[in-house]
Amino acid sequence: MGQPVVAVIESDLGIRTAIDALLRAYGFRVELYPTAQKFLETVNDNEPSCVVLDVQLSDLSGIDLARQLLASGLKLPTVFMTGSKEQGWRRQAVEVGCVAFVERPFSARVLIEAVATATGSNPFFEK
Repeated sequence: MGQPVVAVIESDLGIRTAIDALLRAYGFRVELYPTAQKFLETVNDNEPSCVVLDVQLSDLSGIDLARQLLASGLKLPTVFMTGSKEQGWRRQAVEVGCVAFVERPFSARVLIEAVATATGSNPFFEK
């Protein structure tokens, strides 16, 4: 089995780049998307092992993206992240079946553990 592929969908370039570097350091293959639309254009051709998804994207909410994926028959393990303290996001993420919900700022370990759970891998022992 190859390395898990993690799709990171995040509007903020700095955050997207930092998450990319972190996940690659732990052996994950990473695909980066600045918008939900860019992800939707490729997901059927390139299905990832899991998705790391901001709940507040520039073009569509992460919750709405997850709902679209479910409606199309794609149930991808999803790690939601947010900088918002609004509890409604967490409730909605749980409703669409998130694997983990992390609030920024979060530690590297929190994100790696969430992605490891979503992909069924253990990068702490595989590194």
